[in-house]
Amino acid sequence: QGKTVVLTGDIDLTGTDFTPIPTFGGHFDGQGHAITGIALDGSGSNRGLFRYLQKSAVVEDLKVEISITPTDFQDSLGGLVGNNRGLIRNCTITGNLKGESSVGGIVGINEAGGQVINCTFSGSVTGEHYVGGIAGRNLGSLIQCRNSGSVNTTEVETEKDLTNVDWEQLNSAENMPASTDIGGIAGWSSGILQSCSNSGPVGYAHVGYNIGGVVGRQSGYLDGCSNSGPILGRKDVGGVAGQLEP
Repeated sequence: QGKTVVLTGDIDLTGTDFTPIPTFGGHFDGQGHAITGIALDGSGSNRGLFRYLQKSAVVEDLKVEISITPTDFQDSLGGLVGNNRGLIRNCTITGNLKGESSVGGIVGINEAGGQVINCTFSGSVTGEHYVGGIAGRNLGSLIQCRNSGSVNTTEVETEKDLTNVDWEQLNSAENMPASTDIGGIAGWSSGILQSCSNSGPVGYAHVGYNIGGVVGRQSGYLDGCSNSGPILGRKDVGGVAGQLEP
């Protein structure tokens, strides 16, 4: 917290055994430079370039190229950060991300108070629940963000073992047999979606619930957003929002 990091050139991490930065609460100024060649596999949730960004964190003007394909514990994955409570602005993320729950091109979970402003994603994002081109789950603010990547455009295989079902939440997204809450910007949002646009394809034909060009399932504030990408799914499928609550 309070530390300032300034990139003075591009960094290529191809072939290195990169470990995500555990937590950061300072100012990370990319100055338009890129960190490329990040590859994360194995086991681990809350992953990205950073695992956690604290409320005091500012990350800006950074380009990241990353691949995340975990084999176990595949929740809260983002190209930049797994869990965000800080400010992310003017960042460009390119990559291929695959997980289970809360998977986003930039942020896995954008917590209340977290802000992602004027950021873009390209590449592909795939998951089972809460999957978005910018954020898997958004409780904070996504403002002027753009996605051109593909979101869940291949069929997601889900095999449920009844011994692992939470019977007290039988109708929750985690227990649905197919992909749920999938969006071009956010998979699920109870926060703010303002002036965001999606041009990437979202969804797979006849598969998935709550599929939207901007947001899969929305119970917050949605304004000035647009979609120009093709949207496919099985139930509650919309060009902008799959399902609006209440």
